[in-house]
Amino acid sequence: MQSPALNTKALGSLIFARIVYAINWLNLGAIFYLVSPDIGAGVSGLGTVTSTFFLGVGLMQVPGGLLAAKWGSKRVVVIGIFLSSLSALGTSVLTNVPQMAVLRFLVGVGMALVFAPGVVIIARLIGGGAGKSGTGVGLFNSAFDLGGMVALFGWIVIAGATGWRLSLVLGGGIGLITGVLVALFVPGDSARTEFNVTSAAMLSILKDKQLVILGLATLGLGIGNAVITGFMVYYLFNSLSISGTVAGLVATLVTGVPIFTAIWGGRVYDRITKHRTVMILCLLGSAACLAIGAYPSLYAAAACSALGGMVSGIGYTFAFAAARDIHKAAKEYDSLAIAWINGIQLTGSFVPPIFFSYLVEAQGYSQAWLGTAGLTLIFVLPVLLMPERWTR
Repeated sequence: MQSPALNTKALGSLIFARIVYAINWLNLGAIFYLVSPDIGAGVSGLGTVTSTFFLGVGLMQVPGGLLAAKWGSKRVVVIGIFLSSLSALGTSVLTNVPQMAVLRFLVGVGMALVFAPGVVIIARLIGGGAGKSGTGVGLFNSAFDLGGMVALFGWIVIAGATGWRLSLVLGGGIGLITGVLVALFVPGDSARTEFNVTSAAMLSILKDKQLVILGLATLGLGIGNAVITGFMVYYLFNSLSISGTVAGLVATLVTGVPIFTAIWGGRVYDRITKHRTVMILCLLGSAACLAIGAYPSLYAAAACSALGGMVSGIGYTFAFAAARDIHKAAKEYDSLAIAWINGIQLTGSFVPPIFFSYLVEAQGYSQAWLGTAGLTLIFVLPVLLMPERWTR
């Protein structure tokens, strides 16, 4: 059994890695208004770079879950941290959108290897995971949201002072350090040479209707998250002539608010039975926040960001905790179940940035915000097919 001191170090190193993971996920969107003049790109370029990132992080979710089931979660997390961090470092030297899109795809691939196995590890560290799925996922998601605040505001300040290239070098470099810390302090889980991934168990997860619906629900939440984190700073700076610093502060609300709502949502998930109702309310709230964003005002943008953060913090926590709780395969497949719903969400999130940037260029920002609000509402429908309580 691991000592409490070692578990504290393990938990701390994993949370720190998750914070930096979020920085390298979100910092490019925050500083793209500084990047775009150097590489000759506008809002369509931002849409392309954002979409290719989501494609990488989405397509590799299930392979990452399978690798964790076979090799052990820690090993896969460490590989993912190093791959994403090295790719983030490489992004700092690129000169055009196609090059940046390729490197951001690789950043996404690396990050796909971190999330689901990381959830399994943190659930194990917090009381062995018995009855603690919501609490563990809430803590892990709150760490991402804290990193998002640093990315969406702090990196604007850093990039303004040092240049956008050096700011990306800093993010990638700190990411490499977190990989070393996780390798040193997270308890090892040896490769399961006796454990074979069976096609029957894998198909039982991939064909599980409830998991597919959970994936679609998180995709509905992800529309708002992708648009706000990816475009809010650029929109405020270029359309409303708001300074980059103020725009960054507004954008941080979408990650700052969930620091509290994700943890609270985890506690609620562990205690209530009306899980479906809460998810529907979160999706309706996400659509409402995007509709608010259609009004061209700094205050509307702040309300959009804050409400989007509140509902995503709760909704994501519910979905990822439920993925671990409702699948019917062996516990070794926990990471695959989580990866499957996250893969549906993130692969589908390839579309909203392109959709949003197309509407901006064709009809303007107000119509783009309203269009994505309407798109979000579609995802309420499949959730209605789920049972009220989400248990195995």
